[in-house]
Amino acid sequence: MRIGFHLTPFWSPTDRSATQILDEAIAVIAASADLGFDWVSMGQHWVSHPTIWPQPFPFLARIAPVTGAMQLKTSVLLLPILNAVEVAENVATLDHLCHGRLVVGVAVGYREQELAIAGLTRRDRAPKLTESIQLMKRLWSGDEVSLAGRYTRVERARLGFTPLQKPHPPIEFGAQSEAAVVRAARLGDGVFVGPQVAWTDVGALADVYRRERSALGKNGGMLGASRSLMLGSSREDAATRARQYLDKTFNMYSTWGMQEDTMVPLQLDTSIGLDEWTIHGSSADCVETILRAQDKYGLNGIGFTIYSLPRSPAERIEYLQRIAEEVVAPVKLRAPARTAG
Repeated sequence: MRIGFHLTPFWSPTDRSATQILDEAIAVIAASADLGFDWVSMGQHWVSHPTIWPQPFPFLARIAPVTGAMQLKTSVLLLPILNAVEVAENVATLDHLCHGRLVVGVAVGYREQELAIAGLTRRDRAPKLTESIQLMKRLWSGDEVSLAGRYTRVERARLGFTPLQKPHPPIEFGAQSEAAVVRAARLGDGVFVGPQVAWTDVGALADVYRRERSALGKNGGMLGASRSLMLGSSREDAATRARQYLDKTFNMYSTWGMQEDTMVPLQLDTSIGLDEWTIHGSSADCVETILRAQDKYGLNGIGFTIYSLPRSPAERIEYLQRIAEEVVAPVKLRAPARTAG
């Protein structure tokens, strides 16, 4: 079982300057480099006021020298709204800067505003993502590429240098629907089920992924889930500590129209019990939940979005250390090695 943490909660609260938010996050991440986490991951959104979403490529490049052996993940790039050639160049550059520790997470996105800025509709997302992945893989090979695609046209294009990892950094797909999971199995090296998906649906989507990989003759790969982590002295204490952050998260995702008909039902309001979709409670509760997910659903990766993150950098470092010692270390000690194959 590999375990990492996601940076979205690090951008809150927003009553600090952007410079302070970023500087404090860098300091906390650097202090966590040797705690036993396998990666640090970072998402992407555009025009996100009043929330804050720093862009992943410059920030991941900034923290590359202070993250030790941890992988750096984009979790996720909204690939359809981006230019595939620019992404291919940025990935190649960042993979060298971090000495081959980069994992490229991508997804189709869902916000109408972001799609409109890029001149796209929801109907464009899947074909644009597929075309982009195929073009980037060809560019990363180092060969000369010509493509008259639906969304991108290149003629005799060749990168100046290719990624350090060969043939390219691992590609993982964020998924909240069967179609997204099938796409991940066909085009990528792994899948991460989204944080608002119920545990039972995580299991169902994991089964779809394994079946599709098997049908394609592919084995292995990352089969993971992004999970909201709420650590306290008990389940009740953990829920109380996380309530304010939960309310803000539900409001953000609902405002942005995250739920779509093609997705599994998402957990987007307080009527849904935390047992249904989170990792929460005491250290023992959290360890039990993770090990059960590994055994029941065959997961080999968990990405924590750490709710109830304290305010000050010193408290955040202490909290991450507690999570590493009381949750991550016991899971790794007890959990047998698993793959998605």
